[in-house]
Amino acid sequence: MTGDAIPTTRRRDAERTRAALFRAATREFGTHGFAGARIERIVAGAGCNIRMIYHHFGSKAALYQAVVESAYADLRAEEAKLDLDLDDPFGCLDTLLRFTMRYFASHPHLEGLIRSENDTRARVVGTSPAIRASSDRLKGRLEAIVAAGEAKGLFRAGIDPLQLYVTITALSRFHLANGYSLSAVLDTDLRSAEWRRGWADYAAELVRRYVAVV
Repeated sequence: MTGDAIPTTRRRDAERTRAALFRAATREFGTHGFAGARIERIVAGAGCNIRMIYHHFGSKAALYQAVVESAYADLRAEEAKLDLDLDDPFGCLDTLLRFTMRYFASHPHLEGLIRSENDTRARVVGTSPAIRASSDRLKGRLEAIVAAGEAKGLFRAGIDPLQLYVTITALSRFHLANGYSLSAVLDTDLRSAEWRRGWADYAAELVRRYVAVV
């Protein structure tokens, strides 16, 4: 191996180790939250030693912050790809709602991270400029959808875009966060694909009726 190849190999090894730590940390924090997460389990999952966490991230808290910021960045990046045609405001809301429902259902670690953030009073979300900036862009799109709907005479006046997004998020997450307990109480499998399809249609109709001019 040449002298030039050695630094390149070491750099690639370091990148692989960092990526493995990040994946393991995402699973750990998503399952146990910040307080319950153990760095011993993270390094075991990554196949390295504890020193590597401090080498690559500096601390458990910094690693947690990186995981949370990345999770939100991934969500916002996928949201940004949505084709929201303002000529069809109802279609915009339907697309956004169904995307949000699918995303949370297919990214269970995000639900765990959000739960952890609430337990820690928004330890990262409340202080991260990156998360704030991406959220501002989302708010801008929601405001544009509501404005377009009102301008076309399709939406009733006075809709608060932020309240609307909280509604969409609640409809997308509540049955996931409480799926086991509600399924037991109601004797219905809220986690089944069939139930979720029906819930998505119900939620879409609920939002449509909420915003529509009567």
